[in-house]
Amino acid sequence: MKFKKFLAMTLIGTMTLSLVACSSSNTTGDANVSTEQVQSETKSEFDTMVVGVNELNGIFNPFFYSTAFDSYIFGPVFSQVSIVDDDNNLIDDAGNISFKEIKDDAGNVKQVEYTIKLQEGLTFSDGKPVTIDDYIFGLYVLLDPAYDGMSTLNTLNIVGLKEYKEGGDAVTEISGIKKVDDLTCTVTIDGVNIIGDKQLAQQPIMPKHYYGVGDDGTEFKKGDMTVPKSRNSLPMGSGPYIFKSYENNIATLESNPNYFKGAPKTPNLKFQVVAEANKVDVVANGEVDVTDPAADKEIMARLETEGIEYNLTDNNGYGYIGINANRITDINVRKGLMHLMNREPAVKSYFGDLAEVLERPMTSTLAEYPQDAKPYYTYDKAKALEYFTAAGYKKDANGKLVDANGNQLKVEVGVGDLKSHPTAGIFSQMKNDMEEMGAELIVSDLQFNVLSDRMNSGDLDMFVLAWGNSNHADLTQIFHSSSADGSGSNRYNLKDPEVDKLLEQVATTLDLEERKELVAKELDLIMENAVVMPVYQRKNLNIFSDNLKIDTVYRTESPYHTFRDEYHVIEMK
Repeated sequence: MKFKKFLAMTLIGTMTLSLVACSSSNTTGDANVSTEQVQSETKSEFDTMVVGVNELNGIFNPFFYSTAFDSYIFGPVFSQVSIVDDDNNLIDDAGNISFKEIKDDAGNVKQVEYTIKLQEGLTFSDGKPVTIDDYIFGLYVLLDPAYDGMSTLNTLNIVGLKEYKEGGDAVTEISGIKKVDDLTCTVTIDGVNIIGDKQLAQQPIMPKHYYGVGDDGTEFKKGDMTVPKSRNSLPMGSGPYIFKSYENNIATLESNPNYFKGAPKTPNLKFQVVAEANKVDVVANGEVDVTDPAADKEIMARLETEGIEYNLTDNNGYGYIGINANRITDINVRKGLMHLMNREPAVKSYFGDLAEVLERPMTSTLAEYPQDAKPYYTYDKAKALEYFTAAGYKKDANGKLVDANGNQLKVEVGVGDLKSHPTAGIFSQMKNDMEEMGAELIVSDLQFNVLSDRMNSGDLDMFVLAWGNSNHADLTQIFHSSSADGSGSNRYNLKDPEVDKLLEQVATTLDLEERKELVAKELDLIMENAVVMPVYQRKNLNIFSDNLKIDTVYRTESPYHTFRDEYHVIEMK
């Protein structure tokens, strides 16, 4: 029987996506790698597994990465206190997390105290022991007033965090974080949080002696991210593999003989940047062992015809079209643009039955997603023109749609690899519709790193990406005003106090049915702001070469725990 399920490809924004975009000095940035280029990378089929990936930004630092693709590289380098299983529940990994509730006299939960305990005998790949000081160091970086990465750990209401952030140099510790012994600490939060345990347990354990000390001996200090960022291109941790190099679009990792679960079955792991159009070819030829082409009708037919092993499952993420509210400030213009996005024909033409049109900006794999949601903005050219008119635009003597100052309505959207993108049909029609109105849509076909850089810098009106690896309903990271204007992953720059309030309520509501109601209101309000159009909820596809012992590849239909969490057990033939 063929191995035919699917595992998670997290696109961020892709993802996951969004932060300071910078790259290592030896990054070539060329995603269009040909089959011939892949062939030039020699490998032994017995000791090296090659993974085909999309274009990389070269930020291989869990503190500061900005795309899911970069996280694929550093993922095997690190270990975490806990990981999630197929059902999205925490299971012990390099340690464990437990908690106790602290209640007031009326029986209400006043605080939650989490206890994090590491396994004994853990070492980093340089041989130095892993201690709770390393874990605590990581928390302090993520909670620093100057931290500008994607993590939203600071949304946990940790006791003493506010005083630490606002107290300057006079406040050197967070009172709610306490070291118990060399392997144990506690973290106390006020109130409750639906993902408090996951936020704390899934942080990669970062060696303080490496990420906290620069090559010149400079130590990390509060308010300065220079030292942790100096390690962006060369990760080091306690995971199954050791990062060796990133050159010519190839990241090379070697097995860590001191890994606490045992040395990996395959000694070498290489990540090769491969163009989307070449992904099936390089696996069919045995040049790449696993990769993740977009699942469309033509590719699925080819896999069946050629007998290529594949894995297909739901994607815990979604594709979207984002609008930067800092650039398109008039909500009427944004609403008009939303009414020109004809999603259904484009999604069905590209994916067939492998995707469905999504109506709210949250993956439908989550229990909180409102399954009965109806389209908020239908495709309607007349309605779009009404909104543009409400924004003050009208046709001039030359037939151009202009504002009161005579400026034509012009909008630029950035798309990665447009010719093979599922939204190509949307923008082809949208461009024609806007031309008929006297407006202009500029569709910029961009390399992925250029797209993410421009999105992060805020100079695109609209951008097309995807979120992935979503395993909870807390959307603070991408929609809260505190994450806007370069402070996090809110690249829509949505700043709505009512949305903020609902986000905060969702994060602290433990009852699922009550949380569903709040999420439905929250998502409707986000749609009303017209900053994001969810496009598709698709299937994830991974394909595997005959070089692998397929029985050693982690098999699951879950999008939460995948083969990427189990590289160390995969064997080559």
